[in-house]
Amino acid sequence: MKNVRLLYFSRASREMSLADLKDILETARSNNADLGVCGMLCYDKRYFLQALEGERSQVNELYLDIADDPRHDEITIISYSEIDKPLFSEWKMGYSGSSATFSKLLAKLGQHEFQPDAMSQKETLVFLHHMSKQQTEV
Repeated sequence: MKNVRLLYFSRASREMSLADLKDILETARSNNADLGVCGMLCYDKRYFLQALEGERSQVNELYLDIADDPRHDEITIISYSEIDKPLFSEWKMGYSGSSATFSKLLAKLGQHEFQPDAMSQKETLVFLHHMSKQQTEV
């Protein structure tokens, strides 16, 4: 069984409230625990950026469910690759939203606001990994 990492971004169909984000994260953490999937989610300026890691069939099935969620659209896969070791194993689903650290890292990547569509594959992975180390609870 090969493990994979899927990186994607999407646009929220409306502005997400704290309650919306808590609901998304509670569901993701429960589902991911059952599936043996881990990952990281960032949200700001109506964009989601997410990494999912786990066994190929589980990640594929989960992604199809996520893609059907009406809370977002314009879903774009950044990368899908086999991995030897997960980067986000400490989180069933980590989360980061706008913060000083978030903004500082965006600035290092040449962004003034969160625009995942303007990031390279490497930048998205570096961004998500760095933000997972600055984990905030929601």
